[in-house]
Amino acid sequence: MIAFAVIIFGLNRNQKASAGLAVGAMALATLHSWLISFSVVAQHYADKHHGIHIDGWQLVVPWLPTGYSIFNMGFAVDGFTAMMLFMVPFVCMLIFIYASEYMEGYEAEFGRYSRFFAYVSLFAAGMLMLVIADNLLLLFMAWEIMGLCSYLLIGFWFEKEYPTAAEVATPANPVQALQFWKYAGPDKIAPRLAALKAFLTTRIGDVLLFSGMLLLWSAAGTLTFRDLFEPAMLEHLAEVTVFGIPVATVSALLIFGGAVGKSAQFPLHVWLPDAMEGPTPVSALIHAATMVSAGVYLVARMLPLFAVTEHSVALQWVAIIGAITAVMGATIGIAQYDVKRVLAYSTISQLGYMMMALGIGGFMAGIFHLLTHAFFKALLFMGSGSIIHAMEHGAHHVHDHHTDPQDMRNMGG
Repeated sequence: MIAFAVIIFGLNRNQKASAGLAVGAMALATLHSWLISFSVVAQHYADKHHGIHIDGWQLVVPWLPTGYSIFNMGFAVDGFTAMMLFMVPFVCMLIFIYASEYMEGYEAEFGRYSRFFAYVSLFAAGMLMLVIADNLLLLFMAWEIMGLCSYLLIGFWFEKEYPTAAEVATPANPVQALQFWKYAGPDKIAPRLAALKAFLTTRIGDVLLFSGMLLLWSAAGTLTFRDLFEPAMLEHLAEVTVFGIPVATVSALLIFGGAVGKSAQFPLHVWLPDAMEGPTPVSALIHAATMVSAGVYLVARMLPLFAVTEHSVALQWVAIIGAITAVMGATIGIAQYDVKRVLAYSTISQLGYMMMALGIGGFMAGIFHLLTHAFFKALLFMGSGSIIHAMEHGAHHVHDHHTDPQDMRNMGG
């Protein structure tokens, strides 16, 4: 967060200083996060409490009087948070280092190098704040910060335009036909439109999430995780009904609606493939360490609420939607030729697996896959970025400016 403010207001578009500050701040955040993670885990290591459900520490500050109570804001670290603090800043730091060189290749064409590192610094800060939040309201604030940053970063190259489907079908002249036939199809949209699509689609989920928070507040009088997960409180939420349905079930389904939007689950998955129009380091961030991981994290964090009612109806829906998404994403990915779209549909499928695991009670399996997926998907996107970079330079060397560098059919092999 500090790096974002300094880059925006203090560095006067100094490229090396902006990249250096962003990478340095992320390295410092990684070191600090690892120290916190290891200290929390070490507290229980001697007692052989190696499970993810271990006690940590909590910092609470009274924030807002609500008439009959005081709303507290704070941060909490437990075993699950410790795992996320190990992964998120480390992967973000590696992507920042990669981006510091990758984005230099596009500085002459698009510019805004310093602004890019300001945006990604805020993006990473939002994810870290979400992970350590001890209540749903602070989590929602971080959730919205990431939504804003995704809009800014997906549409970062807002000058780029692709021909419409009508222009591809009926080019004005033979030269234009030669330009269109191989490069752009009707499935490509301009980055500014892709950003708007992602922003509006995820807002549907955000409205559902906020509605679930309001329902929980009205029924429980608190949004703090520890208070919500007290056995007496969970029993109360399972007994109180709205339209004959337990509040726990309704609020869990609404919260899951937010996760469906953020983690690109069916039917709100449509924004993620088009999000590939942003720079490749942005794709790596969104798919690995930050945005889409947030939805899975939210469901895993709220799992006691999902599981409290008889038959766990909310968990059944999590499993069903996750299974549909996993099969659908993998099937659609088979038919793609764009290397980044293949990885995008792979991400959708893997997120579906995580949701399905959580839905059938496989908490450890779901979050373990969340951890491993962050590393291998970041590597896949950075590898694809290197290939795209090489394809662009190769095409430029032979004066071929119409070949799509992301089309796998042009890559040989």
